[in-house]
Amino acid sequence: MTFTPPKIQKRTLKGHLQPVLCLAHSSERLAYYHSKKRTAIQRSDGDSDGVKSAADSDGCTHRHHPSLLLSGSEDGTARLWDLRQRKTAYCMIPPKKGGDVVEVTSVAFHPSLVEEIETKTKDVDRKGGSLLGEGDCTVYVGAAMNIYGYDLRYHATESTTAPASPILKEPHFNLTSFFRSKDEINQLSFSYPKHNDGRGRYSMSAVDDSGEVRVCEDVPFRYTQQSLDGNATKQPKVFYHADPETQALASCAVFKPRVNDLYLASGGTDCMIKLWDVSKPRRPTYSTHIKPQSDNETTTQLCNPPFVHSLAWSPSGRLLASAIGDGSCIIFRGEGRRLVEVGRLGWKEGGHGSAVASVCFPGFGLCEAKGSSLQVTSKSLLNGTVDDRLMITAGNDCNVLVWDLGANMVGNDAVDPALYLSRGGAIERGVDDSLTDIATDLDDMIIDNSSVKKKGKGGKPNDEAENSSDDDLIPSPPKVLFQIPHRHKPNWITCSRASDTLLPCSLFVADTTNDISIYTLQI
Repeated sequence: MTFTPPKIQKRTLKGHLQPVLCLAHSSERLAYYHSKKRTAIQRSDGDSDGVKSAADSDGCTHRHHPSLLLSGSEDGTARLWDLRQRKTAYCMIPPKKGGDVVEVTSVAFHPSLVEEIETKTKDVDRKGGSLLGEGDCTVYVGAAMNIYGYDLRYHATESTTAPASPILKEPHFNLTSFFRSKDEINQLSFSYPKHNDGRGRYSMSAVDDSGEVRVCEDVPFRYTQQSLDGNATKQPKVFYHADPETQALASCAVFKPRVNDLYLASGGTDCMIKLWDVSKPRRPTYSTHIKPQSDNETTTQLCNPPFVHSLAWSPSGRLLASAIGDGSCIIFRGEGRRLVEVGRLGWKEGGHGSAVASVCFPGFGLCEAKGSSLQVTSKSLLNGTVDDRLMITAGNDCNVLVWDLGANMVGNDAVDPALYLSRGGAIERGVDDSLTDIATDLDDMIIDNSSVKKKGKGGKPNDEAENSSDDDLIPSPPKVLFQIPHRHKPNWITCSRASDTLLPCSLFVADTTNDISIYTLQI
C-alpha cells in the first residue's frame, strides 16, 4: 500500500512577547486500551463488541472535553488558550523575583477526576460562558525554583458581580515548600492512578537543574485545600538522577502509565536514562548510559554529546522514547523493573541531522469526538487496539519527523498509522485577534520520506540500500512517514489527542520565536 502524506495546514498562536519554552494540552493524557473493566464506547458503525476504552488517567470518556493549550514563556507568563474559541482564556503572571521577570519553564494540567467529570457538567457556562471543562480547572506553573498552582474554576466564579479578569497576578497556592527544589525546574509531570485505585490519587514530579527529581503525593488542586503560604505536611521523595560531582542536569522525568506500581523514568545531561520505583527512591531499578552513535554520518552529530533532552511513554506504557542530543531517538521496551533497548533511530533511518529536542506519541489513531462524547472510529480498529506505532520528533535541524515504528518494534496488535493518516480535504480557516492564519498550505512542503532516496556519504544516492533485500526479511521496520520543515529550532512539542469538527488532530510546536505553531491534520 502506497502511503500518501495527509494534508496539513499551519496556523500560529500569537500573544507571548518572548520565546515559548513549554507546552501542555488538556487531552495529552488521553490514551485508549482494551479492557473488560472499562466502559465501552460506541464505534462509529454502531458496533461496540470488543471495543473498550477509557482515558488513561481517569477511567472515563472525558465527555465535554475542551481543547485547551497551556504555554509558558521567557516573558514570565503562562497562557491558557481556548483553541475552539481561538483566543487566550487566562494569562498567569507568577510572582517576580526582586522585580525581575522569571521565565516559565514548565506547565501542567492537573489530571481530571472521575467524580468531577460526572458531576460538574451542570456548572459549565453557569457564569455566562466558562471556557473551562470538567477537571481541567487547575494548572501548575514552574518558574525558577518555584511551583505555583492556579484554580481557574475558583477564579472564574470568585466574583458574583463582575466577569473574572483574564489576568491572574497571584497564584492560588504555592507548592514551593512542598517540593523544595534546589535549582531551576525543567519539567512537571503527573502520575497515572493505579488500576485498582478508584480514588484517583496522583503524584507530581519536578525535575531540576541540580540533577534531582522530587515527587510529592496528593498535591492540592483546589483553592480551599491549601492557603497561599501553607507548608507541606509530607516530605518530598528525592531521586538523585545525577551524581553531585558530575554537575549534570536532570532535564526530564515522566511517569509510566498502565502499571499498578508507580514507575518514573528520568534523563539528563549525564547521558543517563534511569527507571525508578517511586516507592523505593534510594536507587533506580534500571539505568543505562547512552553512548554516541558508532556510525555517525554528520559533523553535527560528532560534536553533540548524547544528552537526554526529552522522554515520552507510549499510550500503552510498553515503549519509552528518548530524544538524544546526537540526533538519534532511542526506543526502549518496558519489561517490569527494567528497560530493554529495541531500536535507535538516527541519520541512517532518515532521522535528524542535529539534536532531537522533543519527542511525543500523539495517539491520533483511536479517538474521535462526536458531539459531546468521544468515540472509537472503525477506521482505527482495522489493525489493533494500541496506538503505539505513531511517534513525532522535533530536532534542532528545524524539521519535525512523523515516524511509524513498525510492527516489528511495537507488535502486531498496534494500529498501522497509514490506516488513518490519509490525505484529507481542506481545513476550514478562521482569523481573530489571538489566532492568526498565516495562509500557508503545507501540502506542497511536506516531504514524503518513502519517495526520497536514502543518501550515503558525500550526498549521493545509496543504491545499495535501495536494492537491498532487507525489507523483504523485515516486513515492518521503523521508518519516517513524512517530515514537516519548521524553519525554527523547537523547544517543545505536544499534541491534541481528540479530533472534532472545530479542531482536527493537531501538533503544537514551541520554538525560538514568540509564537506557537499549530499543524492540523485532517484525519
